[in-house]
Amino acid sequence: MKLLLTPSSLRGTVTVPPSKSLLHRELICRFLAGQVTELPPHAAQDVLATYRGLACLTAPAPLVDCGDSGSTLRFLLPLFMALGRTDAVFTGTDRLLSRPIPGDLGLRRTEQGLALTRPLTAGHWSLPGDETSQLISGMLLALPLLPGDSDITVTGEAVSRPYVQMTLAVLDRHGVTVEKITDGWHIPGGQFCRPAPLLDEPDWSAAAYWLVLRALLPRQRREALRIPLAPPPYLQGDAAILRYLDKLPEQIDISDTPDLLPPLALYAALRPGRDTCFTHAAFLRQKESDRLTAVSAVLNALGASAEVQPDGLVIHGVSALHGGDVSACGDHRIALLAGCAAALGMSWKAGVAAEVIGVVAGSLGERLYDAKIYLQTADLLAWTVVIVALSALFERAVLALLRRGFRRLERGCGA
Repeated sequence: MKLLLTPSSLRGTVTVPPSKSLLHRELICRFLAGQVTELPPHAAQDVLATYRGLACLTAPAPLVDCGDSGSTLRFLLPLFMALGRTDAVFTGTDRLLSRPIPGDLGLRRTEQGLALTRPLTAGHWSLPGDETSQLISGMLLALPLLPGDSDITVTGEAVSRPYVQMTLAVLDRHGVTVEKITDGWHIPGGQFCRPAPLLDEPDWSAAAYWLVLRALLPRQRREALRIPLAPPPYLQGDAAILRYLDKLPEQIDISDTPDLLPPLALYAALRPGRDTCFTHAAFLRQKESDRLTAVSAVLNALGASAEVQPDGLVIHGVSALHGGDVSACGDHRIALLAGCAAALGMSWKAGVAAEVIGVVAGSLGERLYDAKIYLQTADLLAWTVVIVALSALFERAVLALLRRGFRRLERGCGA
């Protein structure tokens, strides 16, 4: 799908979606506590994948479709193993199944996807921390369910540490105890999640794009773009975007906040005459795309100057961007990056290859979207019929008005 984006005057109020990182963890803990969770409106597709994946725990010989969600795959693999569902097979996009899964989980590749071969056992687990934090979080969620105690030791230089802290905070809210030890954690076994209210925070990684857009607007136009956000404290490390917008350093260690790389790269690109170096980012090559190469390609195509380094990215600031065609590489964060560049009015146009759903609050599109998200088949059919019927009526009305206008024009010419 190819979209043509043109500059526009940014104004209005932004509704920031709920944090998908937090929702993944809350869904799992609430499921284990026996709580029914209704997804909030506009939940992300990978949150929906986790929601459906949890439902597969009660299905015979489940085939768990994780879509393109690394969080879903790495959170649910240990959970299914801990609960003895070794008959499960995990599938998803080719890109997802090619991404690394550290640790020895005994997975077997089949034509369908990744098959489990054994249950999860209590004991000592050594997990690399320099590739992803998601499996560490998955193990922290699963190991308390086992009858024996376990230890997790993290090797290498850990990345995405705030996401592990988020996991520990959610577990604590649900009454699960995890003890910090040298280079890892001790997890007492035989623990069960207790019910707790759903914790809902705005998604700071999504809000970051809007905050960058507003920061790059002329000062007199910033008030027109309103971005309401809840007051602190925040569980998400990506709230660091506020600190970076206040003062962007010349060198940024992005290892703890990898999802901020695309919006911060755009912000750095439009600081003329200044260079910004993003470091400790090599693991971003294993995201939904090679995110270092993709960010560089988008910015360079639109007139910026970005260089990929073995460990990160260097941005040379320019005064303005121009138009161009870019690919989102199947990565929603790259699509957001390109869209923001066009929306600033600093590029004439940007053709973005991406899947985008536009949903206006209170619209028929929103009703249709919600029906799809919550698997409300009857509502989905009903709203589809309504939209088709309204489209047909609108077409007839427009054609009737055009015919009437032509008849009046003909009578006027005849007179």
